[in-house]
Amino acid sequence: MKRPLLFLLLASTLCAQESKPHIGRIAALPSELPLVTATCTASRSGYLEKDGRTKITEAEMAMFIAASLRDGYILTIYPESKSGVFVDMECAASNKLTAPSHP
Repeated sequence: MKRPLLFLLLASTLCAQESKPHIGRIAALPSELPLVTATCTASRSGYLEKDGRTKITEAEMAMFIAASLRDGYILTIYPESKSGVFVDMECAASNKLTAPSHP
């Protein structure tokens, strides 16, 4: 008799819990206008590769980052895994970001 009561209490407790909110994405806007107009036209993402290699040197990574920022991309670079370095390149020119409005 005690087990069904315990099960019922446990089930009602689990069902009553609310799911926790999560942040899907955060975008920051610069306070000043960029010096160069963005030339990118679309966002893209994937693993970095150079001449068929996924092992990228620090110098190659630095050149890639500088060129991407110059083109107007907002970069998210993930730590290297066995597949390589994954990069999300968001083209700021293709999606006009707006500052959040206050209630």
